[in-house]
Amino acid sequence: MNYAFSEDHESILYSKAVLEQFNTIINNIDAKTGGYLKIHFSYDHTFKGERPDLGLILQPIGKKGAEMAIRLSANDNGRRLGPFPAGDYLATVGALTAIGNRLPVTIEDKATSALKYVLTPDHVIYGTLISALQSKDWSAGMPYHENFTIQSITLSGSGIHRKLDLLDGEDVNILDYLIPRTDSYYKGNFVFYGLPVGEFELIIRAQGYKPFVKKCFIKTGKQSDPIIAELTPE
Repeated sequence: MNYAFSEDHESILYSKAVLEQFNTIINNIDAKTGGYLKIHFSYDHTFKGERPDLGLILQPIGKKGAEMAIRLSANDNGRRLGPFPAGDYLATVGALTAIGNRLPVTIEDKATSALKYVLTPDHVIYGTLISALQSKDWSAGMPYHENFTIQSITLSGSGIHRKLDLLDGEDVNILDYLIPRTDSYYKGNFVFYGLPVGEFELIIRAQGYKPFVKKCFIKTGKQSDPIIAELTPE
């Protein structure tokens, strides 16, 4: 089914018309063909600023690449969600800055299963790479990423030194890195997880570009803003 809405890439996430259409489709699904989940979660978000949205990821056991991702709001805590196709799953609830354990769950037709998560946020440093040649397009809301040949992305400071896993190829399942929170780079985006408070130096080296060097500061009670790493050709 294809539907068109007069929205942009951000407003469509909050569109009342989109939500009404989505609910219409869901409510007309034959409940006999699936089961439900009740997700109970607590998220002790003590950081200043807006709390990141949570999501539910369902990974069918034995079915690679058949994952489902559902955005969660505070109102979904304890609410019955679904229906979902019956089967055995690994279920994860979390956000960029807090991921709960991956829990096994069996969804049965016309039945409701329950899961519980307790989430505690931590610090991350993350961002996106662009070329200086595309900086005007980025500010206009129309970025595109070059196929950078990344040599290394490192983060040092506060007693740590980390080097990112550089992922490449269309067969990469980013959930295999997101859920266990493995530091990684993929398709122009990078992230370092679980960082302590302190001062860090980020260095990005890409073939044909000058090294990108940036001081990053993590402060108690404040999440870091995303980094736009603008690479300058040599």
